[in-house]
Amino acid sequence: MLFKALHIVCMVIATIASLRADDAEESMRKDIPPQVKFLRVFGGDDESMPPIAVCSRPTNSQKPTISFNFTHVTIELDIQSPTPPQMFVIFTHCNADWTEHDNPFLNDPGLLRTSNIDWSLAPPASLWYSYKGILKVPNDHVKLNVGGNWKAKFYLYDDPSIPIATAKFFVVDPRVETRMNVIGDFYSPKKTVYSSGAYSIEANVRSVEGMNDGQLNTAVFYRLNRYEEPFIVSDMISYQDVNERIHAYPLQTMIVGFGMTGRRFRINHIPAENEYRVLNLADFSLFPRSNALLRMWTPELWRNASFMEKSDGGFMNTRFLPYEERGYVQFEFLLNTQLVQAEHEVFVSGSFNNWKPDASWLMKWDEETKLYRLRQWIPRGRHSYLYLTGEVDADTRKAIRMTAEEFEGNTARAGHPFIGLIYYREFGMGGYDSIVGIAGGSVYGSW
Repeated sequence: MLFKALHIVCMVIATIASLRADDAEESMRKDIPPQVKFLRVFGGDDESMPPIAVCSRPTNSQKPTISFNFTHVTIELDIQSPTPPQMFVIFTHCNADWTEHDNPFLNDPGLLRTSNIDWSLAPPASLWYSYKGILKVPNDHVKLNVGGNWKAKFYLYDDPSIPIATAKFFVVDPRVETRMNVIGDFYSPKKTVYSSGAYSIEANVRSVEGMNDGQLNTAVFYRLNRYEEPFIVSDMISYQDVNERIHAYPLQTMIVGFGMTGRRFRINHIPAENEYRVLNLADFSLFPRSNALLRMWTPELWRNASFMEKSDGGFMNTRFLPYEERGYVQFEFLLNTQLVQAEHEVFVSGSFNNWKPDASWLMKWDEETKLYRLRQWIPRGRHSYLYLTGEVDADTRKAIRMTAEEFEGNTARAGHPFIGLIYYREFGMGGYDSIVGIAGGSVYGSW
């Protein structure tokens, strides 16, 4: 009897200890603030489209036809949090180079604010995130009546001092006819003995409202889905050094013509880069469901402007992936550079990090295997990516001055699509850059 009594007492003590441990673990989880694991923005409800919406302001005048005519953009973010996070969003209008300006006429946080985020649970097997939030703007609560570059900054109610995530998108107030041409070009890169493909891009703009040509002064070009790497052509002195700060190669720009008869914005010698590599994590025969580390079947080789497969154009493709399969996998990238170490840092840049890698996407040289390696958490889907070399910014820890020359090469056959945004300097409401025209195209044609 004594033995049974002692046994029961021990079981009670063990149960109490287990409950206390569970309570402590639960309390610890609650103390961890929500963490953003992934964020992306796209036009309308189509994940393949650029993050562009048409201005909310109603108008009776006839507007020019534009390539992308979406009434809203969709912002998706994956959050790790024990409960649905209590967040709000403030929208901020920016200049053409994404610098925020203190303009109370445009950036009124009382009007440009919402907490109407649609939260849903992550798939049951998900380890990397717990909730998905979706926000579509403009909407009934937030009207974006001014064209230009916009940021959506997400804040926690518990700590509203610093945003935990920022989404960038464009709002177009179409007022000019725009046509863009991407033309094949040549230049001699530093890292190859062959001549490589490059592009020159022109945007031909014609005003339909008799706009002042001196104010129609800036065009910004982007590779589709790569909105951290602008190519700026501008009369504005403050914008003219952006290309030098961001890109690792010299670029030539030119502006000619008048707004009444037409203006032409041109930029020369943009390296074409190679066709994007493809990582299809939606193929479960190659990458099965598992909590274990997944890696490439064989290390990837560097390419000198050669490729075997066309990609999706740089976006994360989840169209045919059921929601219950949209989790994350831990994946290891392996790059075989044939015993050659890069002069600069090597990054993996792709749709899984929105083409804006930071120091966490820096590959490490493995002296034993003579390979570059990187382990990261990747969302399920079909991805596009490249191995780029560049530098880490000491202040932001982001990758800058990246180039594909060393391990990818350049070929205009890749045919990367571009978009071009035309900016007009408005003098009213304190002055701001409004997007008044947009066009798209590749070396294979305009659209």
